[in-house]
Amino acid sequence: MATTAAEIIDALIAISEGRIWASELAFFSGARRIDFWTLEPTHSQGFRASAYEIKVSKADFRRDSEAKQDGALRWSDRFWYVTPPGILSLADLPPWAGLQEWDGKAFSIRRKAPRREKAEPSWEFIVSLLRNSGDCRRDVGLLKMQIGYLQSRVDTLDRQRKVAENLRWDRWLKRAAPV
Repeated sequence: MATTAAEIIDALIAISEGRIWASELAFFSGARRIDFWTLEPTHSQGFRASAYEIKVSKADFRRDSEAKQDGALRWSDRFWYVTPPGILSLADLPPWAGLQEWDGKAFSIRRKAPRREKAEPSWEFIVSLLRNSGDCRRDVGLLKMQIGYLQSRVDTLDRQRKVAENLRWDRWLKRAAPV
């Protein structure tokens, strides 16, 4: 069965732990978009931003261009095409793009994306990122704290339920015991 763009997006999300990410990120008031975009939220990583354009067929790739990828190239340090194995050859790639292949289990880098100088984000870009927040991971640390809190609440409620059940059981046994 052929690999779908949705499967590749799911795999990109799965490996984006610790990154801020967005799928279907729009640029230029929606005139252009990128399939997947990530940002390393640390100064030591230079706030590295990567754009990922998914192509599941050669015909789909042939319809792409540098002009179509202007926003992704403008606000990213690296640009990747991501495909199932064998869709593109290295000769097909423009000089500004890297290539990763997803075989359904793992990504393999066929050509590393060249480092680029990204532009400072514009307000239009920031608004697009925020609008896209439904399909975006924002604060992983906050989410982990909330999950930890909710798990502790579940554990507490479970302990309380067990105590209450034991008390009811003990009362029932006392009433049922012959005097």
